[in-house]
Amino acid sequence: MTTTYDNRSDTAIDSVTQTFITNYTPKHKEGEYPDSVTGPAKTMTQVVGIAAYSQKVVTWEVCAPELASKQNPPRPDGLDSFMSEIGAAPADFSWRWVNR
Repeated sequence: MTTTYDNRSDTAIDSVTQTFITNYTPKHKEGEYPDSVTGPAKTMTQVVGIAAYSQKVVTWEVCAPELASKQNPPRPDGLDSFMSEIGAAPADFSWRWVNR
């Protein structure tokens, strides 16, 4: 997942902390289409170095391994047409300013 951060301040940013809400489609039979379920929140921090009055695109790899057992396994023939997927949506963030 990529997120663009816009620093509109005259002070540089040292790091960004972002919380992601994960969601997944629970195990289901082929041909069934259950609603997705909200999973755990994951909070991560990256040192990004965003200069004053500039933007930076940051890539996040959000993983919720505790959801793996709740996903459909791959079919024996290798097709993944009914595998569940784990997604994530940004929920909240904060950044740490560089000390002057």
